[in-house]
Amino acid sequence: MAQLLRAAANGNLEKVIELRSDWGFQNKKGESVLHVAVAEDQLDVVQHLVSNGAMLNLQEKKRRFTPLMLALAQQPPSFEEIFQVLLKGKPDVSVQDSSGQTVLHLAAEYDEVDSLKLLLRAKPKVDAVDNKKMTALHVAVGKGNLEIVQLLVETGRANVNVVDAKGNTPLHWACIKNGGDQIELIDYLISKGAKPLKNTHGNTPLHSEAMHCDPTANWPTMAAETLTTAFPDLIAEVNNNGLTAQQTFEQDIDAEDPVEESPVKASKKGGRRGKGADDELYQDNTAAARAAAIAHSKKKVSKSTKESSGMAPYMWIALIFAILAALNAMFSS
Repeated sequence: MAQLLRAAANGNLEKVIELRSDWGFQNKKGESVLHVAVAEDQLDVVQHLVSNGAMLNLQEKKRRFTPLMLALAQQPPSFEEIFQVLLKGKPDVSVQDSSGQTVLHLAAEYDEVDSLKLLLRAKPKVDAVDNKKMTALHVAVGKGNLEIVQLLVETGRANVNVVDAKGNTPLHWACIKNGGDQIELIDYLISKGAKPLKNTHGNTPLHSEAMHCDPTANWPTMAAETLTTAFPDLIAEVNNNGLTAQQTFEQDIDAEDPVEESPVKASKKGGRRGKGADDELYQDNTAAARAAAIAHSKKKVSKSTKESSGMAPYMWIALIFAILAALNAMFSS
C-alpha cells in the first residue's frame, strides 16, 4: 500500500496503474492516492486517477479534506488544471470538512473567483452552513471580496438575510469587516434586499459598525450614514443592553469576533500560497503565548513554592517559552 502512495508522490504513473486494485487505500492520516497526487502536484497521475474511477470523496483525517478541498487549500503550481480535472470527475461538492465548511466556503475563504465560477456550475447548496452556521456568503463578506459576493448572490442565488450562530447577517459582517470595499459591500447587499435585522445580542448592523469602526473616527462614519440613509429607524434602535449605536460607539465595548480564517497549509511543492499563512499563524501563536506568560507572571504568587496545580510560577513560564521555541523550530523548518 505504501508503495502506491510513494508512486503517486513521485509521479510514477506506470506503478500507480499497476497497483490499481489498491486505489481505495487510505493511510493512517486518511490520505488516499488522489490526495497524495494532488498534494505533490502530479497532474498526470491526477488525470489518470479521475478518468479511471478513483474515489473522489475520500476525506483525510486532520481537516476532513477531500482531494478537491485539498487542492484549494494547498494550491500546488498546477492548481487550475488539477482543480478542473477533479471537478470533471463530478465529486460531491456538499461534503463538509472538520469545521463544517464545504468547498464553496473554502473558495470564498481563499478568494478564488475562478474556482468559484466553476463550482457554481455544479449547482452546489449555496446556503450550506458550517459549524458556526456561516454560509459562503458570510465568509465572502467577512473577507471583503465584492466580486465573490456578487457571484454568490447573482449566480448562486445566495440568501442575503441568512443568519449565523450569533444571528449575524451578511450585512452585520460587512460592518464587522470594516475598511476596503466596505461601503460598496453595504450598498450592494442593501440593493439586493438585505434587511437591518438584530443579532442575538440585539445589535443591528449599525451597532456592529459602531463596535468595529475606527475609534478615533467621527460618528457617524460613512458606513453608518449609508445604513441610516437606507434605514432611518436604525438611529433609535437599542440592543439588549439598551444602547443605541451612537451610545455603543461612545462606550468602550468589546467587539464581536471577526471572521475566523482557517490556517492555510503551504504546498509541499512550493504552491502559490507560499509561507505567508504559516508565518502569520506562528506570529499569532507566539503573541498569544507571550501574552499568557506576561499575564501569568502578574498574578499574585502564593506563599508556598507551588500553586494548586503543583507547578511553581517559574515552571509555568518556562513551559510556555519552551512551547514558543518549539513553534519557532516548526515554522522555520
